[in-house]
Amino acid sequence: MDTIIGLGNAGCNIADEFAKYPQYSIKKIDVGLEKTKTTFPLKECEKIEDYEEKLPTLQHFFRGIRGDILFVGGGGGKISLASLATLDYLKNKCKINVLYVRPELSLLNETQTKLEKLVFNVFQEYARSGVFERLYLTSNEEVESILGGVSIKDYYNKINHMIVSTLHMINVYDNNESLTNTFSDLPLGARITTIGMSDLEKNEDKMFFSLDSVSDIVYYYTHNKAKIETDPELMSKIRKTIASQKEDGYRVTYGIYETDYDQDYIYCLNHTSIIQK
Repeated sequence: MDTIIGLGNAGCNIADEFAKYPQYSIKKIDVGLEKTKTTFPLKECEKIEDYEEKLPTLQHFFRGIRGDILFVGGGGGKISLASLATLDYLKNKCKINVLYVRPELSLLNETQTKLEKLVFNVFQEYARSGVFERLYLTSNEEVESILGGVSIKDYYNKINHMIVSTLHMINVYDNNESLTNTFSDLPLGARITTIGMSDLEKNEDKMFFSLDSVSDIVYYYTHNKAKIETDPELMSKIRKTIASQKEDGYRVTYGIYETDYDQDYIYCLNHTSIIQK
C-alpha cells in the first residue's frame, strides 16, 4: 500500500497513525479541515444524501495517485455516504483496498445504525465483485477486548494504534523475504478479511473482527534471530498450529521471518467470500 486516504473523523485519525511510518503518503478528507496538498475540507450538509450527491470534485486533489491505496472509513457518520463517490475518482487508476472500522454499535442512534448497515453491506458487495482488491474489517469493540480494557482518554488512540501497527507490519512482511513460506493465491472471491494476532504457546488467535465462514487463514511468524537459530521446538509448535486449523477445515498458509526484535510477534489474516451480517 502506497497511499492512505482517510475519510471522516475515524478515517483521518487512522491516517494520522499511518503517517508515523515513512512508507505512506497520506490524504485526508473531512469537514472542517484546511485545504492543503494533503487535506481536503468538506462543507457540513443539512441533508445526509448531499455528502454523496454534492461531493466536490476531487480530481485535482487525487492527481498523481497510483498503485495500491488503502481507503479508511467508519460507519455511522453522515460523511461515510461520500465513500463511494470519493473512490469513484480512483477506481480506474489504483488497486483499491478498504479498511472499514466498525464503531460501537450499541452507541449509535437509529439513523446512524441504518447508515452503518448501508455502508457495511455496500463495501462487502464491492469487495466480492472485485471493485475493491480487499476489504479489511475491524471492530473497535473487538480490539478493545484484545487490549484488555482502555481508559476513556486513550480509547481511540490505543485502538487506532493497534489496528494500524498490525496492518503496517503485515504490509512490511508482505514486501520482505521470508525464511520459508507456503503462501499461495487466495480463492478469487475471498476478498473480505480481518487481521489479528496469534499466541503460539496458547494456540489462540485474537482477531479484530469476528468473521463468519472463514475459508482461509494466513500466518506471519516473526521470531528473533537467536530463537530461529537455537529453539529446537519452534517448527514443531508451528506445525501443530497449522495442523489443528486444517483439521477444522481451513486452508492455511504461513511464512516465517527472522527479526531483530526481542519479542516474537505472530500476525494473522482470516479471509472469506461470504457477506457478513
